[in-house]
Amino acid sequence: MNANPLYYVTVPIRRNDLISASRRGSSWSGAYHTACLALVMSLAGCNSAPEGPVTFPVSGTVTFDGSPVAEGRIQFRPTSGTQQAYSAEIREGRYQLDSEPGSATVEITASRPIPGKFDTSNPDDEPQPIGEMYIPAKYNSQSTLVAEVSPTETNEIPFDLTSK
Repeated sequence: MNANPLYYVTVPIRRNDLISASRRGSSWSGAYHTACLALVMSLAGCNSAPEGPVTFPVSGTVTFDGSPVAEGRIQFRPTSGTQQAYSAEIREGRYQLDSEPGSATVEITASRPIPGKFDTSNPDDEPQPIGEMYIPAKYNSQSTLVAEVSPTETNEIPFDLTSK
């Protein structure tokens, strides 16, 4: 082997045939060009305009019969335009998401375990608590909730839901 700093690598191709390639040889050159091409391709869209609609932050509280909703989901769906849904988790009665400005239909869902009820359908598993969707349909699948998302003001929007 040569003692110069090129570092030769010998790679067997077939049983008795050997090939030597240097670090500066064509195989490294091809890998270098491939890596440069991949880098250029990945950076090509970096300066382009953002895609999709402009959104604004929305946050607030969600209570049910006066108590904060412990865990759930909230979804804002603009009533015009793209009608793309914007969703977020509800944690300890609070939510935070981004949504398009304007009027939006709001859907809120949450479930909780039913005390004393368990799913025992899998004999290889421990009984699992059975849950119930306790937020009425008028707040989710048949929602009557509407919110107005402002492009210029703070969007702190509370939802006080009731079981009646």
